[in-house]
Formats: sequence, C-alpha cells, structure tokens
Amino acid sequence: MKVLVVEDNKPIRMVLCHIIKGMDHHFDVAEDGETAVALFERDNFDLVLMDVEMPGIDGYETTRRIRKMCGDNWFPIIFLSSNTEDTYLASGIEAGGDDYLSKPVKPMVLKAKINAMARIAKMQDQLTVAIDNLALANEELQQLSCLDGLTSVINRRGLDRQYEVEWRRSHRESTPLCVMMIDIDEFKGFNDNYGHLAGDDCLRNVAQSLKSQLLRPGDLISRYGGEEFLILLPCTDLAGATDVAERMFKALNKTNIAYPASSVSDRVTISMGIYSTEQLLESNSTEDKSILMKRADEALYIAKDTGRNRFIVYGSEEMNFDQREKKAV
Repeated sequence: MKVLVVEDNKPIRMVLCHIIKGMDHHFDVAEDGETAVALFERDNFDLVLMDVEMPGIDGYETTRRIRKMCGDNWFPIIFLSSNTEDTYLASGIEAGGDDYLSKPVKPMVLKAKINAMARIAKMQDQLTVAIDNLALANEELQQLSCLDGLTSVINRRGLDRQYEVEWRRSHRESTPLCVMMIDIDEFKGFNDNYGHLAGDDCLRNVAQSLKSQLLRPGDLISRYGGEEFLILLPCTDLAGATDVAERMFKALNKTNIAYPASSVSDRVTISMGIYSTEQLLESNSTEDKSILMKRADEALYIAKDTGRNRFIVYGSEEMNFDQREKKAV
C-alpha cells in the first residue's frame, strides 16, 4: 500500500513515516496542502494521513481539492489534529475524510487504523476488478447475442443496431452507404437434395467466403434470413461496391461448393442486389433508412429474375437493369 503523509510538523512526520515503514508500506510526504495536491496530479495513493492545521490551505480544503480531482477513484483519508472537538470531526467528514485521529497519535492505534484502511482498500480493488470483469462479461454476452449461431456472422439484431449507426453517420458526414442483398440460388433444392446438415455447411461456407472479401473494419456481413445475407459498406460508392461484389463472386467460385442438381451451375452460386445512398445524397433526399434495403432487395429480385448467378446495381432514376446487369465471372 502507498501512503501519503501530509504533515507540516517534522517530528510528527518522522514518527508517522517510521510507523508506516515498519509496516512494510511505501510512503511519500508533503509539508503543505499545495504539495499534496501536486503529488496527486502525478501519482496515485492508497491512503492519506492528512494534518488539519497547515500553512497555506488547511487539510479540509486540501481534501476537497483532492477528492474533486480524483473523481470516483476512492481512497481513505484519515485526518490528524490536536483538536478533539466534535466540530472538527464533523468538518473532516464533510470535507471528504473517512476517519479522525487525535495528536499525539498512538502507534498502536495508527497501525490498527492503517490495517483497517488497507483491508478496505483491498476490498475496493477487488470490487473494481469484479465490476470490470462483469462489464467485460456483459460486453462479450452482448456480442454473442448479436452473432448468428450457425454462420458466426452478425444476426438481424446486430445488423439493426449497426445499420442505425451507419445510416446516421452517412447523413451526418454526407458519405455514401452501400447495401448489398444476397440470396443463395436455389438453396431449397440444395437442402432437398443433400440434406439439412449439408445445407448448414453450405451456409457457413458461403458466409465465410463473402466475409473474407470485406477488407475494412467497418464493413459488415449479416445473416438476414434463412439463406439471405446483407452486406453494409460504409463510405462506399457504387463503383467501390461493384469491386467488392466482383471479388465475392470470384471467391465463392473458388470455394467450389458442389451443386450438380442446380439449374444455374454445377456449384453453389448467389444472386445480389446493390444500392448506395449516392443518389439520396445528391438529391438531398430525406427518404427513410429502409429505402436502402428496399431498393437493394428490388435489385436482387431482378438479378434472380434474369438468370441468377449475377449482381444487379439499382439505378437511382432510370432503373435500366439491362444496361447495369453484370454477369458473374
């Protein structure tokens, strides 16, 4: 334990330090209140022995300043004074003190007080550790509650929370936000032909393949529904989004999940609809945030309706999908 001795009387200060040293505690000394405050600005202490009558600011004012400066960082302060009137004790407690000893201090009494305060400080440390551990456990639990148990990507709950954050940021900073809606082509047929365990493996592999192409910390993939995924790309325009989409199609092609029964390809494929808020920003639109998912979903529908295994970029005004259609590589 580290003790700060605030005492202007040298003989008393020496006695206090001798007792503390004999108890194997570390200590520092201050001869006045200003020095004590300065010491607290650059160091931490577990216990303070505070003289009341000192030159400059007294022990009460010194205590008030220290308590204000240290905020919620609690530590015991014991006042020392030759005045035994009850008003002194009351003033000390009101100023932020925890105990009061009369001078001359008896070594046995001081040792008992220090031991008692050391136990309190230890319990305080244990409580702080327990609170930190609880906060960490709660944070981990919160993170787990936002993960899809099958694919280990963000679930709808986590998506809703992050989508709100990114939507607000996009409007606040006037930066584009891109949404990509993805559906595994003919997934029901995959389950019917190969069973639900194989279907689960397929979902996990597709999710990880898509996730591997998200290279920035802020990019997010979520399991949106049964075989649907949603990608959030903050600060991403349509050109950047199509680059990501092309990488995803190539990555999934290399993953090579066999699907001979598919009418689309001999391996698992996806269809994708893409929409970015660029058009909303350009027109200063106040559209509801749901418009991003709605338009990405409309583009996904067109991708599925025009052959699957491709992505379609939603056109903000013309909706000319024939020109924006891009066949997967």
